[in-house]
Amino acid sequence: MYSVTVTHGTRKHLISFGECPSPTTEELAMEIEKVTQVPLSQQKLIFKGKQLEIGNIELRSLKVAPGSKVMMLGRQLNSESEAVKTEIMKVKSEGEKISSKISDLEDQLTGIHNGHLPSELQGEALAKIHKQCVGTVEHIMKLLEQLDSLQTSDQSLRQLKRNTVLSTQKLLDRCDKLMEKL
Repeated sequence: MYSVTVTHGTRKHLISFGECPSPTTEELAMEIEKVTQVPLSQQKLIFKGKQLEIGNIELRSLKVAPGSKVMMLGRQLNSESEAVKTEIMKVKSEGEKISSKISDLEDQLTGIHNGHLPSELQGEALAKIHKQCVGTVEHIMKLLEQLDSLQTSDQSLRQLKRNTVLSTQKLLDRCDKLMEKL
């Protein structure tokens, strides 16, 4: 059985992986999150004085053998930060849905421009696409307003918020380009 002792502050936690012959740093971080309630994004794992990159990297390849000791630096999110993170993640999820919707609208427009729709139906189809674009832009603007209203002093959440704002703005740009083609 593969197990590692993780120290966090003054506490020690034995993390076991059962039958897993070679767990990854990401799997270790996820197990640590379950035990300590420190989110993966807040964790820094230290082994023999070096920070471990969290990802699909096998512990064995980093010479973290069964029975090794790993130190974890990080803190739990307070309830206010947790609420901010939840709101950011909701916006991010909405953004993924909107991205899919924009892709569908782009495909419809490409189909119309490629002549896949009789000319007598194109005007109505283009008007529908325009209406959906306007509604999508309004939805994106509401998401940006929602993000703008979120306040946090937590550096990692500020970065997550910043990245989510940028990706949401890119959706707005895609809508603008789509409407230009109408």
